[in-house]
Amino acid sequence: MRPSLHMLKKQIGRTEFTMETDVQVVVVDLDRPEKYPLNFVCVFPQIIISREKRINIFGKIFGTSSLEVARKLLQGALKREKDTEIREELKKRLKVLKPILTEVITTN
Repeated sequence: MRPSLHMLKKQIGRTEFTMETDVQVVVVDLDRPEKYPLNFVCVFPQIIISREKRINIFGKIFGTSSLEVARKLLQGALKREKDTEIREELKKRLKVLKPILTEVITTN
C-alpha cells in the first residue's frame, strides 16, 4: 500500500451567515488505479492519541507506526497543497501531532 492524503473541502451551514468551510482528510491507496472514492482506505483522524492507544481505524491499519505515517502524510500533503484553507487544516493537525511525537521519542 502507498498511502496518501486526499482533501475534500465543502461548505456547511443553513444560511450564508452560518456557512463554514469543512475540510475532510481521507487516506487513499495510490497502488489502486482508480480515483477517489474507489481508492479510499479510511478517514484521517483529527486527533491521534498515541502509539499504544489505537482507537480509530487509521491506528488499527498502520499499527505502531501510525504516528510516523501520520506525520509523513501530513507533511507531504502540505508541500503539494495550494488551497489556503486546506493548508491551515493540515498545519493544525501537524501542530496537534508534534507534542505526541516528541513525548513518544523521549520515552523510547
